[in-house]
Amino acid sequence: MVAQASNISSKGSGMKLLSIGFLALVAAAPEPAKASEIEGPARFCGYSPIIDLLHGEKVTTLDGGIHGGSFRWEGSFGEMHVYGIGWARRPDGRIIKAAAADNPARFGQRKTNRRYRIAIWNGSHAAAYFESSRPFTVSQLKAIDRVRLYEEEQAPADCSLRTVFVVE
Repeated sequence: MVAQASNISSKGSGMKLLSIGFLALVAAAPEPAKASEIEGPARFCGYSPIIDLLHGEKVTTLDGGIHGGSFRWEGSFGEMHVYGIGWARRPDGRIIKAAAADNPARFGQRKTNRRYRIAIWNGSHAAAYFESSRPFTVSQLKAIDRVRLYEEEQAPADCSLRTVFVVE
C-alpha cells in the first residue's frame, strides 16, 4: 500500500494534516517479519492452514496471491511445501481420513510431476496441499494431521505469526 500526502484545496488543511498523520503512522509501523523469524513454538496462520508450530519447526513463506499462498514447513519430520487456498473446491482423489470436529479430511497420497502430494479439506472452501520429493513418512502424516484450516473472511484466533494479504 502506498500513501501520498496531497493538498486537495485550500479548504482541505484538515485532510492535509490527516494525510501527514497517516504517513507518520506508516513510517513508524514495524517491519513485517522475515521468513527466518517465523519459527515455533507459536501458532502460524498461513492462508488457509493453521499450524501450531512446535519447538524447532520453521515456516518460510514463498508466494502469495488473492485466494492462497505457499510456504515451506520444516521440522523433525523433514521438509514439506504447503499450498494453502482460502477459496477452494474439493481436492481430487479419495478421502482416507474423514473430517471430525475441527480436523479436516485428509486425502490419499498421489504422485504428480515427480512429487508426492497430500490434500486436506475442511468440507467447504478451505484446502491445503502438502508436497514432498519423497513418499510421505509417518512423522509427516502426523504433522499434517495437526493442521487446521480457515476460509476467506474468517479470522482464526490466537495467531502469533501469520501471513496477510497486502495490496501494494
